[in-house]
Amino acid sequence: MRIERLKKTNSTNEYVKKFIKNKEDVIVVADEQTGGMGTKGRSFISEKGGLYFTKLSFYNNFPASESWQIMAGAALAVVKTLLAFGIQAKIKWPNDIIVNGKKICGILISNSFCSQNIDYSIVGIGLNVNNEIAEEIKDIAISTKQVLGKELDIESLLLTLSLNLSAKADINEYRAYSAVIGKKLTVIRGENIFESVAVDILPDGALKLENGELLYAGELNLKIKI
Repeated sequence: MRIERLKKTNSTNEYVKKFIKNKEDVIVVADEQTGGMGTKGRSFISEKGGLYFTKLSFYNNFPASESWQIMAGAALAVVKTLLAFGIQAKIKWPNDIIVNGKKICGILISNSFCSQNIDYSIVGIGLNVNNEIAEEIKDIAISTKQVLGKELDIESLLLTLSLNLSAKADINEYRAYSAVIGKKLTVIRGENIFESVAVDILPDGALKLENGELLYAGELNLKIKI
């Protein structure tokens, strides 16, 4: 797969779209982003020293009903990559990677559908590595440098992450790394706020609560009750 390296760009997720017309699988990596994007339109601070990575993949006969595998596969790839470098991470359903209760990585995925299948996906990963954490997010974000007390080699991380992204997602493995199963959650869905306990993650990616209600990604925010 082609890898495009950039010193600086607005957003790797936006930059990679130039390859869609040729149906070309490609990975774009930037040293720095000036307009990094998070979920729900939030900005993602992307200073030099982090790993800012986007993978464009085209598929044949990939059912839209199985799109959760893309998110689960990306989350597992990040967790396994961090583990390879001595860092124990968990997945805060559906797309945040946390270490010591703080966010170390964000994942943003955009899928394009054709009929009942996924045509292609754009998987964006922003991992805090050797970058300094901005003052305004120090209470909620962390870097590998802070965890390990030393800098990591970005190229080694990139290679390991690329390899891990090629593995097929396993829902049981995803559950094993969950930060929410068995935890009391505050669920924020629009103006509706309630508390419940997460009891399982189903094969389609739905989060099952103790009252039997099923939650789906993109509908809500979760806060883990400590």
